[in-house]
Amino acid sequence: MTEDTRPLDGYDEGDRRVLVRYAALTTALFVPLLFAFAGVRNLYPFAASNMMLGIRDTEIGRDYYVLRGETISGETIDLPAIQLTNALTGRNWSLVSTAVENKSFKIRSPHPANVRLAAAFGGIDKLPGAARLDDLLRAWGTIYNSRLPTSSNQRLTSLRVDKYRWEGGVNGQYDRFVESWRTVL
Repeated sequence: MTEDTRPLDGYDEGDRRVLVRYAALTTALFVPLLFAFAGVRNLYPFAASNMMLGIRDTEIGRDYYVLRGETISGETIDLPAIQLTNALTGRNWSLVSTAVENKSFKIRSPHPANVRLAAAFGGIDKLPGAARLDDLLRAWGTIYNSRLPTSSNQRLTSLRVDKYRWEGGVNGQYDRFVESWRTVL
């Protein structure tokens, strides 16, 4: 290149240093980001495609729960827990499975009421299954009934959680009943 056609001609020495610094800074930031993006496999849209592939083992069975309530008029209705709590559906059902399996007693710092209840039964290992499920069902029943007038025959008198087991596989049986818990409000 001749002196007249060099890319930094027309800039004084201070401007050239600034341009070189910005070029070095851009390279220093861009190269690690490039390696990070190249190494990440679950970056959109690939994460969505991985989810659709069904990475979970379809041969392993899964438990699921159905929430039902009995109204004053004697009708049994299905209650979507998501409408009661305005939470994500997965969070609601993890509450149920946690209560059924007494997981709230097995955490590092359990609630003092849970410590007292476990001590009353002689330890965590001697607790009955679903020791706190009644409390969860009563809370959900109270939420449901609070949205209805006191004179409504759609108010709940009891709540029931039915546990079902999906056996897995493509044509697995989805409706194998396992057990049920009922709470009178």
